[in-house]
Amino acid sequence: MLSSTGNQRVLVDWLHQQEQYEPLSNDYAGIPGGDFDLVIIDDQSLREYGTALRERKEETESFLPVLLICPNTDINTLDLQDRTETETEEVVGRVVDEILTTPIAIAELRRRLTTLTRIRNQSLVLKRKTDQLLLLNRVTHHDIQNEMNVLMGLTTTLEAHTGDAGAEICQRVLDSSQNVVDLMRVVREFGEILETTGEPELEAITLADVLTEQIAKHRSTFDQAEFTVTGRIPRVEIRANDLLGSVFRNLLKNAVQHNDADTPRVEVTIRDEEKTVTVTIADNGPGIPPDQRDAVLGRTEQGLDHPAAGLGLYLVDTLVDQYGGTLQITDGTLSGVAIETELQKEATAEVAKPNNDS
Repeated sequence: MLSSTGNQRVLVDWLHQQEQYEPLSNDYAGIPGGDFDLVIIDDQSLREYGTALRERKEETESFLPVLLICPNTDINTLDLQDRTETETEEVVGRVVDEILTTPIAIAELRRRLTTLTRIRNQSLVLKRKTDQLLLLNRVTHHDIQNEMNVLMGLTTTLEAHTGDAGAEICQRVLDSSQNVVDLMRVVREFGEILETTGEPELEAITLADVLTEQIAKHRSTFDQAEFTVTGRIPRVEIRANDLLGSVFRNLLKNAVQHNDADTPRVEVTIRDEEKTVTVTIADNGPGIPPDQRDAVLGRTEQGLDHPAAGLGLYLVDTLVDQYGGTLQITDGTLSGVAIETELQKEATAEVAKPNNDS
């Protein structure tokens, strides 16, 4: 898509001489995004088709490279209609992957096309592997879930036919089985994150509904633990998605399961501010040493390979980051740790006040 006939002639003539390339016409609107391997444009075409290209890149599941051909690499000199320099930088940053200056140097053109094509091919291979892993995840999750349900049912039946020692062993089997079920749930939720291409779609979620539901479920599941809420949970809307429940489920569960107190205590505190809401979940467990807190969240170079890393907390940290929030582990008020989760509120449009002076 070049407006300059001279550049277009040089480019098309050279492309026709290369076996690996097949130039397409400017009328690309009806061609599926997956059928493109590379898009070459100049500044005039960027001005005309920039928005359409950005949408096409966002819709395409694999990497769709765009090469911009222009007089120089200073994008501030581009005239993109009435856009400011900041808006121009944003458009170029979201659409263009490489810039080639004119006059076109064939050697440099070849190098840029080779690089972009290689990245494109790697993207396609990665997408195929990701699709295969997601399919494997769904199949294995379904099968393992069914087998664990059978195992837990048989163990519960067996427990009624054993003495005290056998009952204790049955309970350990049930606990381990539940841990496997919980782990598979986390893996499934990671799969849902992987299936999201580009930025996740966020919406307004009522914090009180999600957090209250999770606290109620954990009170029922862990009847030996004490769950308290300091103050009230505000009915505010935050930017998140339907995996928000996973954030609080994993934090509440960890506060009990990794607690060595005779009576695990979990305290939930909410701080409601102008643009954010911070949910703090504190416990009376053994705590986490400061030098291991990044490792627990999978933030070290070793990631999940670190012995201290936890898959559940790594999922929580990943989701909170996708929501534009922050998460940190601090010393708790109950002798254990406190995990502070700051979430962004849903922006609300300001209603103009009537002018009573007239």
